[in-house]
Amino acid sequence: MKNSRLIILIFLSLLLFSCQAKIPESGVLEFEPKKFEKEACVGKECAIISLTYPFFTGQSESADFLNVHVEQQLVMFLNIGENQEIVPLDSAASTFLDAYVAFRKDFDSLQEWEITVDAKVTLQGQKLISLVFDTFSFTGGAHPNTYRMYLNFDIAKNSPLKKEDLILDKNALLTLAESKFREYHDVPDSVALAEEGTFFLENDKDFFLPAAMGFEGEEFILFYNPYEIGPYVMGPTELRLIKEEIKGLVIFP
Repeated sequence: MKNSRLIILIFLSLLLFSCQAKIPESGVLEFEPKKFEKEACVGKECAIISLTYPFFTGQSESADFLNVHVEQQLVMFLNIGENQEIVPLDSAASTFLDAYVAFRKDFDSLQEWEITVDAKVTLQGQKLISLVFDTFSFTGGAHPNTYRMYLNFDIAKNSPLKKEDLILDKNALLTLAESKFREYHDVPDSVALAEEGTFFLENDKDFFLPAAMGFEGEEFILFYNPYEIGPYVMGPTELRLIKEEIKGLVIFP
């Protein structure tokens, strides 16, 4: 009887150890690159989907939480028109490709469609993780579109962070960002951005922070996508702020 109890205790101890071993001692979430590719062709012309993204491994609530949010974001990139429904990735891809086939049947066009997404983990701290999504898309029009966005998450609470959650002192961050922006575009302090005439400003006169912001290593990135603060030909504007500059302005990961 004692031997049976001992065997059961040893088995339970080994089982508990094996489950715990799946979680790294460092507390850092493990992930591996994953690729999703699909296409549909009409004749020689095709619609192509190519998605590269991190898939978080291991048995933890944080890994499941992040994988759900990454997939939801990929689905949003595949949604076209006013369709913003959250569905499984396979379903979103099929809807996108079916829309291309229908378009080719309805219009006499040899146009091809493409969506490429490259998503990466850019920072993983003890409480915060940042991911960047770089997207290239073409579904007609004068030129392709490129778009970057950051997703930031509070891992301790398993909750997404809005950009307002990252900022501690908005006015000071605005001042620093405008200084970096002027330097990037070679606009002297003596010239008002509104007078310069190139930029799209809030209320036609006020500088503003971009929609895309996140951490890359020890740098805080402010990224203005094409059309956000200037015409397409101006391209994107990437402002990289080092740790010493943002102290007290944004949260530390």
